[in-house]
Amino acid sequence: MKENWWEGLTRVGMRPGLERTLELLDRLGNPQLRYPIIHIAGTNGKGSTAALVTEALISQGYRVGLTTSPDLGQINERVMINRIPLDPTEWDRLGALVEQAGRQLAEIPTFFEAVTALAFLAFDIHQVDVAVVEVGLGGRLDATNVIPVPMLSIITPIAFDHMDRLGNTISAIAGEKAGIIKPGTRLVLARQPYREARIVAVEAARRLGVEITEPLHFGELDDRGVWWNDPEAGEMRVPLLGAYQIENVATARAAVSVLHELGWVRDWSQFRRAWAAVQWPGRFQVVHQDPLWIIDGAHNPHGVEALINTLRRSPWDRYRWHLIFGVLADKPGEAMLERLLPFVSEVILTRVPTERGADPKNLYARFACKLPIKVVEDPVQAASEMRSQAMNGGDAVLICGSLALLSYLNQQEVFLVKMQTSSNIVEQ
Repeated sequence: MKENWWEGLTRVGMRPGLERTLELLDRLGNPQLRYPIIHIAGTNGKGSTAALVTEALISQGYRVGLTTSPDLGQINERVMINRIPLDPTEWDRLGALVEQAGRQLAEIPTFFEAVTALAFLAFDIHQVDVAVVEVGLGGRLDATNVIPVPMLSIITPIAFDHMDRLGNTISAIAGEKAGIIKPGTRLVLARQPYREARIVAVEAARRLGVEITEPLHFGELDDRGVWWNDPEAGEMRVPLLGAYQIENVATARAAVSVLHELGWVRDWSQFRRAWAAVQWPGRFQVVHQDPLWIIDGAHNPHGVEALINTLRRSPWDRYRWHLIFGVLADKPGEAMLERLLPFVSEVILTRVPTERGADPKNLYARFACKLPIKVVEDPVQAASEMRSQAMNGGDAVLICGSLALLSYLNQQEVFLVKMQTSSNIVEQ
């Protein structure tokens, strides 16, 4: 499938600004104007929230477009129609149209701008009833922010990440995220880990005359996911395992309340069935059992804290964890690993196979004296070495640090073919 547009374009190129995307979409006929949009920003939880909102709308009989990033191995996972990735042939066909339009621009669009345009074009061609659009980075200057007034804006928890681009304070970062709020939308604001983030978002919404809805339904977590007794839908069960999913489910449920008020959600029984079967890969996902292997997309300090909150809970607190850890160079890898060390018995450090991957030897030098730890540069070899170890029922493997690491391992079929236990995989 087409993964590169124009000579020299890479996945990691970033140039903030909306002008290129607006011009590109204009040359494609402005497809983003032809359907209502739900726009989601935040530091963590965007993907899970987007998946939950999408499933709620599908359960009501709508055709729903969804665009998220990054993917976990296949680029067409970034653009879905009713949670089904765009067909590879269609991906390439639309990619050619985007490339042709982009060549006419004075400045070549970035990779993310191209994929965003492709998503909007696909949603128009498939005549979606509504699109759910996840912000790539920040919000105010993100390529997705070219959309008109969203039917609904959602801001998930805001924390420290991408500080080189968004600012060094929570207030500054929140200001960038709040840039998706526009007059005439409705805002769902997740429970915030930092008081300053809520203050900034609330003030932005009030300044623009935007009504705010905050979560009311916070469930409990057990080894089968999040559950609660919902006043409209009855007994609810969402099979997402991470403790952080309590927040994501609550945020998505608040969005469903607004969609109910707007007339989009009416059948609570279908909604309940849809959420009882929802899946979102790479977030405390069981990819192997006996022994237990779990992958998690924690890639910043807030994500690591949320992961630790899960490891502290039953039944996960009963395991002896073996960690495979790889991180990008622009992330605070030392601080992330420092927090994880009390919860693991052994670490294999590996390199995320991208030009942004941090050198694992630097982490080794910092932590070698603290517990059994070694460097295996190749992630596939790291998984192979961990797999070759004798483990009992009390041992478990955790892979985290970067979604790019999970994407690479998934692309190499480490979790499916090389484990040779695909029938046992449970995607949560």
